[in-house]
Amino acid sequence: MLLKKELKFNYKSFLIWSMILLMFSWLVAPFIDSIMKDADMLTDFINSMPKFILKVFNIDESFITPEGFFSAKVMIMAEIFAAIFAILLASNIFVNEYETKTIEYILTKPITRNQIFLKKAFAVFIYYTIFAVIFGVSILLLFNIYVNYEYNATILAGFALYLFVIEIFFGALTILLSVIFQNSFNTISISMGVFLIMYVGDMFGTVVEKWEWIRYITIFKYIPLGDTVKYSKVYVMNSIIIILLGFLITYIASQIFKNEDVLI
Repeated sequence: MLLKKELKFNYKSFLIWSMILLMFSWLVAPFIDSIMKDADMLTDFINSMPKFILKVFNIDESFITPEGFFSAKVMIMAEIFAAIFAILLASNIFVNEYETKTIEYILTKPITRNQIFLKKAFAVFIYYTIFAVIFGVSILLLFNIYVNYEYNATILAGFALYLFVIEIFFGALTILLSVIFQNSFNTISISMGVFLIMYVGDMFGTVVEKWEWIRYITIFKYIPLGDTVKYSKVYVMNSIIIILLGFLITYIASQIFKNEDVLI
């Protein structure tokens, strides 16, 4: 019953964020062929760009492919959308119960705290999975319809995997903060702050050599869009490790939820 309630009460925000991301992809895909026809001009443009900008976004001539162009135009924003969606959804499902005091009512039901937590976490996981799958399937269909140039479908599937990784990690972090602070301001502020620090830190570490160490404490170094396009390699093992880390964070959150008192 609780699982159905969470899925029902959050489907509207899920649909809105999904449509925003898909519409952004739909706006770009039909123009990929036109861009590829002017590949020589695009090469000259890339070579004329400041090296600083190229290093920030890890762009080189390897991006003059359908999947490379899609990565540069869509995936940078898609990662931001995925993180924000993951944080807001997890916060809404967990923190909302504390702020509306409905958690006290739920705890009176003949259901253990562990079961309450698992049902809520499972609802979050379902939406994250559907979000990533819809994105992956839609871009494969869009490329199949609009793109006549040769492209690597595995890389496109890898992009969807990366979004799932981002959702799981930042969603797990938000769940942990939710059960610790039990209010949306602290939870969302810190989660968004960690995301921004990691995202900007990864770019900063890419540009400034002496600050490269910063990249090692961000998840984005281990699922790099630039290297994925450049080397035609999806970092599956790194993705699995980060997902497992997300599950570990969620487990820690479950133990806190099981023993923590509700703040009045």
